[in-house]
Amino acid sequence: MNIEITERQAPHVWVVHLDGWDVNFRSVKTAQDFVDVLQARINAPHVWPNACAQTPTRPIVARRMGASVE
Repeated sequence: MNIEITERQAPHVWVVHLDGWDVNFRSVKTAQDFVDVLQARINAPHVWPNACAQTPTRPIVARRMGASVE
């Protein structure tokens, strides 16, 4: 992900560019704090889910529309 901070003059704001997304901030400090937290979360270790190890919490039952339940 490309992350960049720029200054915009009218209206005066600081913009954090996240690939195709722009987020406006009133000060460079709040923009930088946002970027720091975002980068920390991106760089944090992540555990990949194991679909085979998960069991559903309740069974999924398929029903036809209009079918009566006895």
